[in-house]
Amino acid sequence: MTGKYDIELYNATVHYFLTVKRNITVLQGNSASGKSELVRLLTDFGRSGESSGITLICEKPCTVLTAEDWEVRLAHMSGRIIFIDEGSSFVKTEEFARAIMGSDNYFVIINRDSLYELPYSIHEIYGLREANHSRYKNAEQVYNEMYQLYTSFPDPVFEAEHIITEDSGSGFQFFSKAFPNQVSTAGGKGNVLKCLQETAGTNQKTVAIVDGAAFGPEMSKVYEWLEWQPDHAIFAPESFEYLILASGVDNAPNAIVDRTYDFADSCQYMSWEQFYTDYLIQLTARGNHPYQKRKLAGFYLTKGNLGKILKQLPPGLKIVQGSKKD
Repeated sequence: MTGKYDIELYNATVHYFLTVKRNITVLQGNSASGKSELVRLLTDFGRSGESSGITLICEKPCTVLTAEDWEVRLAHMSGRIIFIDEGSSFVKTEEFARAIMGSDNYFVIINRDSLYELPYSIHEIYGLREANHSRYKNAEQVYNEMYQLYTSFPDPVFEAEHIITEDSGSGFQFFSKAFPNQVSTAGGKGNVLKCLQETAGTNQKTVAIVDGAAFGPEMSKVYEWLEWQPDHAIFAPESFEYLILASGVDNAPNAIVDRTYDFADSCQYMSWEQFYTDYLIQLTARGNHPYQKRKLAGFYLTKGNLGKILKQLPPGLKIVQGSKKD
């Protein structure tokens, strides 16, 4: 499935507005925030349709998937937006991760826990909140809307002396060239928090640069730790390949990064990180600088292209050159 879909769901007392644009969207939040009522309305509408007194407006069918025979039911679903309520423990299993790989469905998973088997984006983790009544017509209804819990760079201004990259591939090679002797690698997204913690107390301002498109399961614990660490920050663009494509050095169409949801088919890609990597490899395959994730071509390390790619960093993120301490 590709595309971006608005979902409007309501009855006489409550009204929901949601938007989904990737294969995995995660809804989190405290109790009494409206998540359970959302699933109840969808379930009732699925049973009785409009005779339930519920209205559902969406281009795609919306379905609730429960634990009972979930594998059998899911195998027969296609082109749907599938909601899974909190407490459905099967979403944490390897079996579920395998089942949704290549699925022609979008999934909205309501769960407060991190789902380590799934590569979901930090940009698709939302809460539900009551919306401002003045925006809507019927004051007798309670309006609920999604809001993003995390952003790619939460700090308005941060001057970093040290960079930690998620892995030792092309992103590490790029930042090591741009900022010699100031970059280290975490060796995987599961090690990012540990590496940040190891730099605490060094009086060295450190930023971790990670692939936000698949960093969702790690974000909660990293964010909680960063709240008490003014000398540490995180920058989570979709991926390093996203920064390259956005920079224009390979003349990729703007739509690839602006409307990725129209191109990244959930049947082919579990995360947008995979899409950007595959797209960049295909885009450069016949040129003189084919992109490889493990070894970055010298084309991307020239002074001009270094500058263009570095311009994709947030304006508030400054790297103080030559500042890493032994």
